[in-house]
Amino acid sequence: MNRVAQCACKNVEVSVKGDHVRHIACHCDYCQRMSGSVATLCAVYKEEDFLSATGDTTVYELPKWPGAKKYFCSSCGSTVHWVNPVAFPGMHMIAGGCFADPDFPAPDTVTQTKYRQPWCPEFEGADHYEGYSGK
Repeated sequence: MNRVAQCACKNVEVSVKGDHVRHIACHCDYCQRMSGSVATLCAVYKEEDFLSATGDTTVYELPKWPGAKKYFCSSCGSTVHWVNPVAFPGMHMIAGGCFADPDFPAPDTVTQTKYRQPWCPEFEGADHYEGYSGK
């Protein structure tokens, strides 16, 4: 199965094949600020399952993670995909919400729950970690 993720204005499109390795919800304070929400959702795919990325993007290099790059739409600013070779070597992360697919599976891993807003419900059926869950 192939899936397509797009930014809000549909300028940037990412195509992946097969199933994701993990679908992570991270509640850390950085992810909350970066996403403007209670968590960042990311579907982790093997690099070989990342088929294509089209559209105009701007790249932000994360100073905390050498080699980590976030690609966001140059028009609407949506973060669409990123790589982090330190935390996830050989993997490519896609923003879960960019799939805009009601059949996309719920997160299977939730990290940094110590930062979760008390009014935010937990993701049922997922593995929960107070800190970073690792790979």
